[in-house]
Amino acid sequence: MIKRMPFFLMFFLLALWACKSENNQAKNKSIPVRVLTLHPDSISIYAEVTGNLEAQHDALVLSKTSERLTEIRKPVGSAVQAGDIIAALNNTLLEQGMLQAQAALNSARARYQNVKSDYERYQRLYRAKAVSDQQWQTIKSSLEEAKAGLEQMEAAYAQAKERYWDSFIKAPFSGIVGSIYFDIGQMVGMGQPVAKIINPSLMKAKLYVPDLYLGKIEPEQCVQATFPALGKRTFDGRIVRIDPAIDPVSRTILAEAIFDNHDKTLTSGLYGLFKIKITQKKNTIIIPDNAILSRTEVKINRNSGESYSVKKFYVFVVQDSMAKMVAVQKGLAYGDRVEIVKGLHFGDKVIVVGQFSLKEGEKVLIRTNE
Repeated sequence: MIKRMPFFLMFFLLALWACKSENNQAKNKSIPVRVLTLHPDSISIYAEVTGNLEAQHDALVLSKTSERLTEIRKPVGSAVQAGDIIAALNNTLLEQGMLQAQAALNSARARYQNVKSDYERYQRLYRAKAVSDQQWQTIKSSLEEAKAGLEQMEAAYAQAKERYWDSFIKAPFSGIVGSIYFDIGQMVGMGQPVAKIINPSLMKAKLYVPDLYLGKIEPEQCVQATFPALGKRTFDGRIVRIDPAIDPVSRTILAEAIFDNHDKTLTSGLYGLFKIKITQKKNTIIIPDNAILSRTEVKINRNSGESYSVKKFYVFVVQDSMAKMVAVQKGLAYGDRVEIVKGLHFGDKVIVVGQFSLKEGEKVLIRTNE
C-alpha cells in the first residue's frame, strides 16, 4: 500500500509549480511600446528674444507754429497720401496776413507793369532822340525801383503764405495716421509733435540679443515671430542691421529685423516672441528628448584616487522583438528634439513610449499610433 504524501511536501511542490508557471508567463509576456523609426532629419537652433513691432518707416509731424488745434481731418487709422492735411491749427490771423500780402503783391505787380510800359515807350523815344538823357535815366530808375518793390512783395507774400500753410499738419509721405497727440481746442507749441505717420507695408523690431550669440548673428539671417494677439500664426522676417557694440549694462547686442506686411495683419506696438536661426544641422538623427534615459556612474581617478561621477545617456531600441539598451552621445538640442551623434543609425527603431519601465532583454510588442 502506497503511503500518502505528507501534507507539507505536497504544498511545497504545488508552490514550486506555481512559481515556475508565473516565471514562464512573465518571460512570454510582451511589453507594449511605441517606436520611432530613424530617418534623416534636420534640427535648427534659435536665439529667442521678446520685443515689440514698429513701422519700418514712421515720422512725427511737428508743429511749425504755436496755436490752438481747431480741426482733425484725418483721425487715427486713416490712410493718407503725401501732402494730405491731417489737422489744422487756428490760422485766422495768418490767413488775413496772407491776403494782405497778396493784395500788396498785386499792387506792386500792377505798378511794375505800368512802369515797364512807360519804360518801353521811353526806350523807343530815346532811340529816336525824342527824350533827354535825364528823362531816360529817370524812367530806368523808376523801373528798377518798381522791380525791387515787386520782388519785395513777392517775398513777403511767400513768407505769409508759408506761415499760413504751416498752420496745417500735413503727411510727409503716404501711410496711415498712427497717433494724434492733441485734442481739438488744446494749445500746440512750436516744435511739438502733433501726429505720427507710419507706413505699414514694412514692420521692424529692435531685438536685444544676449552677447553669447556675438558672431553667430549676421544680416539676412532668418527670424521667425509669433504674437500672442494673433494666435499661432508665424511670420518670417530677416535681420537687416546689427549694432557692433555690446551694451555694457544688459550685455546684449541690438539687432534690427524687418517683416513684410502687405496684408496689413501686423501693426505697430505688437508684442511677440522672435526666434533668430543661429545654426542648422541636416541629414542627421533626431529623437524626442523624453526617449533618452540617463544614469550616473561613479569612477575612480587612478592618479589621485578621488572619485567622480559621470552621467551617461542611453535609449532602448527594438531588436528581434526585444528591448536593447544602447549608449548614445547627444549633439544639438532645441525644444524637445535632440540630435544623436553617436550610438544610433538610420533605420533603428527607438522606443519612445514605454521605455521607462523596460529592462535590457525584455520582450516588447510594437504598438502603432492607431
